[in-house]
Amino acid sequence: MSQRTVLNEQYKGLVERMSVPVKLHEREGRRYATCASLVPIHCCTAEQKAELSVSTHHYCDVFTEQVLAHLAELAYVRLDVDTAEKVFLNRTKRILIVSSDGKLAQWRCAPTFESANNYIAGAPIVNKDGSIVSIVTAKRGNHYAVSNAEGEGGYFDTSRPWEIIDTGDAKFVYADKTFSTREELREYINSLPPASLSSPPRPLLIRGNSPRVALVAENGRQLVHIYLSGVLADDVQYL
Repeated sequence: MSQRTVLNEQYKGLVERMSVPVKLHEREGRRYATCASLVPIHCCTAEQKAELSVSTHHYCDVFTEQVLAHLAELAYVRLDVDTAEKVFLNRTKRILIVSSDGKLAQWRCAPTFESANNYIAGAPIVNKDGSIVSIVTAKRGNHYAVSNAEGEGGYFDTSRPWEIIDTGDAKFVYADKTFSTREELREYINSLPPASLSSPPRPLLIRGNSPRVALVAENGRQLVHIYLSGVLADDVQYL
């Protein structure tokens, strides 16, 4: 198997000499990489999630037993055995990513880097000293998310997977419902029973004009509602 962590054969961008060891895998037609203890959560089986979720540091869509290095202005993304692309971190163009490992539903407004290379999931991202700052997990167009402790983020303590809700141009939103008027919204909220936590609550990623995350009880009562400004939530591709 090729040792490349990109799908394209002709490397693009600022290519420099750097060696970052990885193991390459393929499952259900998808290629991905692991580096030391780092593996993308969305590439794991249910059995792997159950095992790794008890020992990981909590980074969105990243299982790891080690603390990731802090982000700087520059980073290097592995291309092959002895090459990496030098990239610049963009803290203005952020991507909203989510992950669920069966214990926590996490989200992160992740900074990005732009690249014309087509990276696979798990490609290591390191600093100039070779310390790992993250791995590639998701992108939007040519902009790749860099999941780390930096940027607005958090988690919900629930075993339920994320649900994606597209609200379009809806004026009022509550949980997974949209309403045309404030009166309709109030009437609906007043009709709901008190929140019940007899079953795990549902985490929602709500996309539209104002991206947000919410935690909703099984009976429809909204428990948590967090607006996330200045972040891109649509057309995010998990690799």
